Amino acid sequence: MLFSELRDLLTNLFPIGWRAVGGCDFAARPGLSAIDQPIFWSETVDTAVLRLVAGRFPPGQGAATLGDLCHDEVRISEDELHLLLRSIAPDLHLVADPGMTPDAPVGVHIPLDSDGLDRIAALDRLLRHLSGYKVPPDLRVTSQQRRRLKAMLRACDARRHNASQREIAEVIFGVERVSSEHWKTSPLRDVIRDLLKDGASMISGGYRKLLRFRRRS
Repeated sequence: MLFSELRDLLTNLFPIGWRAVGGCDFAARPGLSAIDQPIFWSETVDTAVLRLVAGRFPPGQGAATLGDLCHDEVRISEDELHLLLRSIAPDLHLVADPGMTPDAPVGVHIPLDSDGLDRIAALDRLLRHLSGYKVPPDLRVTSQQRRRLKAMLRACDARRHNASQREIAEVIFGVERVSSEHWKTSPLRDVIRDLLKDGASMISGGYRKLLRFRRRS
């Protein structure tokens, strides 16, 4: 079965038009929350996206095929097949090249560029999943960063509802701690300002930085 035949088969299995809906390549599901919504990021934005290629190598024992990966979320564009493995947390996005057959072994194409190490980390998680091993967490966002991101969103949300910086600090740090210091000279005031500034930057597009590892140059 060629890629075009597989695409036709999947189109019949998923008859809903996923393209050109609301200005997006793939439509969102109205019944799902933002947390549960399947997201298909571009390869240029999300460095954990892996591109599958037809295997040009002798298949090893238990070699994965395209058909093995066609579960969970599947989307079809004009010339690509997008797979979202939701059984790996967070979701792992795979893109299939045209001309692949569903029963042939597949490999992963990783360019030798600045994002190569990011994709190798994603490949490691995929291989461990396929082999039945424990999948390590995605380390692009640390637990410390997650806590600060949560504080940033809480601060920005409160600001949009006309809360003062002191009121925001009282919610995040507690009324007792805020009242124990002179507010105008309190370091907590600077923390709240930074949270609001960085939160606004994230909301305006900086959130895309979370889709790649932070590396020192």
